Amino acid sequence: MNNREKQVLYFFGHHKCGTQWIQGILQEVCQDMGLNYGHAYNAEKFNHDLELFIANKKIDIFSYTNANYKEVRNLENFRGFHVVRDPRDIVVSAYYSHLYSHPTDQSSLLQKEREKLQKMSQDEGLLQEIEFNESVFNDMNTWNYEQQDVLEIKMEDLMTNPYATFVDIFRFLGIVSESRPTFKQRWNHLSALTYRQLQQSLFGKVLMEVHLERIPYERALGIIYENRFQKKTKGRKPGAENIKSHYRKGVAGDWKNHFKPEHTELFKQKYNDLLIKLNYEKDDNW
Repeated sequence: MNNREKQVLYFFGHHKCGTQWIQGILQEVCQDMGLNYGHAYNAEKFNHDLELFIANKKIDIFSYTNANYKEVRNLENFRGFHVVRDPRDIVVSAYYSHLYSHPTDQSSLLQKEREKLQKMSQDEGLLQEIEFNESVFNDMNTWNYEQQDVLEIKMEDLMTNPYATFVDIFRFLGIVSESRPTFKQRWNHLSALTYRQLQQSLFGKVLMEVHLERIPYERALGIIYENRFQKKTKGRKPGAENIKSHYRKGVAGDWKNHFKPEHTELFKQKYNDLLIKLNYEKDDNW
């Protein structure tokens, strides 16, 4: 990683855009490479000074999972990727998450939202979620999608073709080996994994790590495989729904099964321009 040794790598995400899934993969990457990982879901967590926070914490890979462009527009010497999702699917996912599975505390906005949703019908709840997620959609709308050092990704691509899409992300970030690994590199990689597993078996924890400078493609694919939907859900396949699971359904376009005319009308009034901007629609004829 000599050519980007001082660069910080970023994941920029938004609420209900696969942030926990993606973070799990990045944390494994950091473990393999001996990199420091950091995360914040809002700007208050880094006191509105992201570069200072990163420098003080000596972070190598950072996830900003409710990304607001004004907080990152002055970043220097970095590379990152930004994930968006069809805003209508965000509404549906947020409805079930806020009603059942998302962690809350008694004083949080999400707890108050859960209490509201519990008193509503599903149709009323979806209308409520269209309003509640206004800040998420505003962040997506004001994001700069033309940044040279940020790879733009749609969650739908991650869901339908995770291996190719994540490898594209890893290549853009410069963390995978571009050449076919030599026998020595394969051996070093296998030794590092075996050494970690042996320590875990003998001592119940890893006492000393052997780190990789770059991750071989085989290992990158393995990390993605170990974080696949079926494993997260203990065997449930994408499309098989569990409304109380954080990994509820794992498919794109589910809004079509939930939106009724009143939801469509409200969403068009408020966010049709965002759908067009993100290339989910060409006009308001949906």
